[in-house]
Amino acid sequence: MGHPRPTSESSSSGEEDGDAEWKAAIESIAATTTFGSSNTTTTKRETVEADREHPSDVRKLKHYQLKAQKMLDDILEKTLEVANDPIHVPDSETMMNDGGVRLFKHSSPGIVFDHIDEFQRPTKRPRILPGLVIEEKSKKFKQLLQSIVVDGADIIAAARVASQKSLNRLEAKDAAAKEKTKREEERVAELKTIRGEKWLPSMAREMQRNSVPRSKYFS
Repeated sequence: MGHPRPTSESSSSGEEDGDAEWKAAIESIAATTTFGSSNTTTTKRETVEADREHPSDVRKLKHYQLKAQKMLDDILEKTLEVANDPIHVPDSETMMNDGGVRLFKHSSPGIVFDHIDEFQRPTKRPRILPGLVIEEKSKKFKQLLQSIVVDGADIIAAARVASQKSLNRLEAKDAAAKEKTKREEERVAELKTIRGEKWLPSMAREMQRNSVPRSKYFS
């Protein structure tokens, strides 16, 4: 017996059902792909962050890698100082006024020179007393002015007076010397008349003998 042939109505309804199923399958696949891609992206991000925080959980290091990492950590702990607080960058003025030599910009001065003793200004205000008030027409003011003011004529007059005084002193000294010489001559003349001319040479020898020092006699 042969199979019955489908009619045109059954064939058209079957095609519509197949199209509907095909569209539903495509939509479900598209939705699954979009959701899966988004989930995959977020999963990858979380995995990368977890790898950064705990790298040892993802991959196991070998023995030589662990040893090298330990040596590097020891070197860094001994040589570097990790600071969590923000570093205070000093101003240029403070860096110049430190009085030391800086090897780097943000390092402490390695060589510190002796601080120079700066001149300390007075802390208190000086007390200035008012001066004496002198009237210009008073006698005291004229005397002060006369003692300060220098006049050429006064200087010349004072020089003349001083020169005259020194000349008078010199003349008096010369007159005294002449008077002494004159008295000596008169005395010698009087001795000549009394004792004669022979007395003078003997007296001269006696005077010369007395003028010789004693050390010569005792030698």
